[in-house]
Amino acid sequence: MRWRELLPRAGEVPGRGRAGLTAVAALVLGGAGAGVYLAFAQDTGIVGRQLGGRAQPLPFPPGTAATLWWDFALVAGYGLAIALGTTAALWVSQPHTATHEIARFARIAGLVAVVSDVVENALLLAATRDPDPVLLDFATAAAVTKFAGLLPALLLALYGIALTLIRCVRPVHRDVPGGVCSAALKPGDPDGACDAGEATASTRWRNGYRLPPGEPTGGTGFCLSGGGIRSASVALGALQPLRQRLLGAQYLVSVSGGGYTAGALVQALTTATDPKQAPPGEPVATPETAFGPGSAEEDHVRRHVSYLANTPAELLTALGVLARGLLLSLFLVFAPAVVLGVVTGWLYRQVPLTVFPADGGYPAPRPGALLSLGLTLVLAAAVSLVARWIPPARLLLRQIARRLSSRLALLAALIALLVLGLPALAWLADRLLTLTPPTIALGSPFVALLLTYVSTLATIGWRNRKVVTQARDSLDALTATLPTSLTQRLLVIVTTTVLALAWLLLFAAVITPLGEPDLLWAALGLVVVLVVLGGLIDETSLSLHPFYRERLACTFAVRRVRRGDGQVVAAPYPSTERSSLATYGRAAGFPRVVFAAAANLTGEGRTSPGLNAVSYTMSSGWVGGPDVGWIETAHLQESVPGRFQRDLTVQGAVAISGAAFASSMGRASRWYQILLALSGARLGTWLPNPDVLLRCPPRTDRAAWAYPPLPHARRLPYLLREVLGIHSHADRLLHVTDGGHYDNLGLVELFRRRCTTIYCIDAGADSPPSASGLASALALATQELGVRVRLDDPWRAEPGGGEPLEPEHPLSALNSRLSDSPVITGTIHYPAESGQAGVGRLIVAKALLWRDLPYELLSYAAHHPEFPRDGTGDQFFDDSKFGAYLELGRQLGRYVVSHEPAAADLPEVPEGTGAPDGIAPQPA
Repeated sequence: MRWRELLPRAGEVPGRGRAGLTAVAALVLGGAGAGVYLAFAQDTGIVGRQLGGRAQPLPFPPGTAATLWWDFALVAGYGLAIALGTTAALWVSQPHTATHEIARFARIAGLVAVVSDVVENALLLAATRDPDPVLLDFATAAAVTKFAGLLPALLLALYGIALTLIRCVRPVHRDVPGGVCSAALKPGDPDGACDAGEATASTRWRNGYRLPPGEPTGGTGFCLSGGGIRSASVALGALQPLRQRLLGAQYLVSVSGGGYTAGALVQALTTATDPKQAPPGEPVATPETAFGPGSAEEDHVRRHVSYLANTPAELLTALGVLARGLLLSLFLVFAPAVVLGVVTGWLYRQVPLTVFPADGGYPAPRPGALLSLGLTLVLAAAVSLVARWIPPARLLLRQIARRLSSRLALLAALIALLVLGLPALAWLADRLLTLTPPTIALGSPFVALLLTYVSTLATIGWRNRKVVTQARDSLDALTATLPTSLTQRLLVIVTTTVLALAWLLLFAAVITPLGEPDLLWAALGLVVVLVVLGGLIDETSLSLHPFYRERLACTFAVRRVRRGDGQVVAAPYPSTERSSLATYGRAAGFPRVVFAAAANLTGEGRTSPGLNAVSYTMSSGWVGGPDVGWIETAHLQESVPGRFQRDLTVQGAVAISGAAFASSMGRASRWYQILLALSGARLGTWLPNPDVLLRCPPRTDRAAWAYPPLPHARRLPYLLREVLGIHSHADRLLHVTDGGHYDNLGLVELFRRRCTTIYCIDAGADSPPSASGLASALALATQELGVRVRLDDPWRAEPGGGEPLEPEHPLSALNSRLSDSPVITGTIHYPAESGQAGVGRLIVAKALLWRDLPYELLSYAAHHPEFPRDGTGDQFFDDSKFGAYLELGRQLGRYVVSHEPAAADLPEVPEGTGAPDGIAPQPA
């Protein structure tokens, strides 16, 4: 069975009954050990004896020795409980996830804690007879090591026990869905979690051509580039004169703003309707006429082109949504700082690894604690050296030694944090609050909040060149001399740093009171609020994604209908009509529409160099990509919880594909991503991971109980993953954002489908010289698929290279912006790894200016220096700007029709379909 091939560890997971008994046994053994100890131990201050070292009063009080002997019963109980609990944690966590790795570390930490506790008891028993200071210091070192190891071990054991019991009693209602799993990155690797450098380029190329069953290959393909409303306007105009070529194509791939147009076309043409709410008339649009010049639906878009906010009231609503998301996101991130700080302080009161002086002095570490840190580091280094001496023939033993060394080093880091880092941080926070005037202390949170809000608006609007330029011109001379991108980046870095320091300060400030009752009650109240907000509220609902999806639908989700009185009008989709992707995402006589998005992955070698994202496409047939697997759209819609279904719609796919401002943005700086995650000003959403769904065993298998279902909501942990940038291929959900974070043109998806003729409408705002968007897409295609494209004469499309207007011409100032041709052509060379080696033709129509454009367009360009490169941050088009870009698109389409070179005698790639198993056939 395929799932067993992907997850051999599933065979190690016991049945539901044995797993439940293991969890119960862990609780019974741990409880029995604790019960025996509490019943017979006499020295209630034993923790002070364990950590006191040579500085504690001697001799020990009566009953200490007996307590130490009874402590062995406690050690046996919690040791067995930790062993069983961490084993259960490994059963219920997916391999290669952070939880799985932490559980493995917790198992080693628990073993070290047990050994340290035994050593500590032996040393203290010896000290009861001969209280040698050296024995006492070493006993303290063992105690510190024990408590440090117990922290992760007990937490993960409790996690494993609780989750095992919950899943054992939960019925499994899961069938294996239809789909294609992702490929391994090297032979023998079951799930592809390895270093991509170990896979040959040929293997990666072959895997890159994997398509789901039945997907056609070859033929003609169109792709519409990203670029927000600018790109949507150009694409809408270009597809009018290119309509006959479009209707003969296999695929229409859209990215970001291009998806606005693709989504509008397919929603205007689909015959799918909501049985509960019929359209207010007979749909009359046809593939030949939908969104044609002067059509009712084009007029509707023109009247609502400023889709984010058409009126001042809508603008205030948008800013209010941003402020709401900012407040709730900051609360969900900062409230845990208070809870963790209070709990940490309470733990220091119960187990004083480091003593906090009552007079506010610096909490100096105990000598025994420093000894614990040193011994753990020495032991980690020694095990590492031993691993180097183990001969390669004993590979398993060498791997175990290396793993043990890394776990011991991590434990040493934890000891350093507990005995040095946190006490120093708490002392520093206490000093800062003591020295800070009350007015500043009270006003700082409001300043940080305002700074975050302003920085968020700057991050969203930095691509709007006109707005940024006007803002910069209003600043003083010093600021104006700075590059705009540098000024904006400095603002973002400062804001993010302030927020990070504020979080640490808040966390550390509540440690020093050491868990006073009032703070404990306050922390409990925060926990209740966090459980309600973080556990019940969908994380995506706090972002701008729902607002963005709804606003796009108001403009682009429209039908042309004939009413009962014979009048033809544009009928917007009702907000209650759910445009199911499986049914609304296709139209008769129209190409297959593919919305190209990006799934963010980090640290696993699955992405191309320099990227943190892989392909994730959404269409009426399939959802996914070659690196994350493919799953049938209809089955996915039926199996996901209700909160996910709104995103598995045409309108959801358009918004996800256009989620440009997100907490994960491919090559973008982490500073921006952290700020957007914290502020709530983020687009994109978390969608099911096809690979994880396909890897789950059927419900009849004994291991089925261990595999979690999809969450009913994207809760607080997913917000924290966005903030920390944790995106694993093995997680149940993937963070899916703008397709431009992978390929802003959509070319790679058409290359993957081996199209022989490709028309690309490129309305990206590339800064001259050179078409950087096209260059990036071709470089990515070479890395991912081995495709090479020989461009014919790309320099004709360079601004400033066109035939200049005479100096006396009124528009001669445009000469530096005129190109000789807006079209770049080239020959596509598919490698043998594609399974159908051959060549094809590429036609790229770029949104540029050239001499033969109509007078009204050149006049508009002369009065608007940003045209046709208005920043993507500017989504507030008016009628004149929309009309200019729409007409530019029409002229581009006409230019392609009139100047398209005759196809050379090229050996074409034959048309076909994806192989039955979704794997590209191998060349003979």
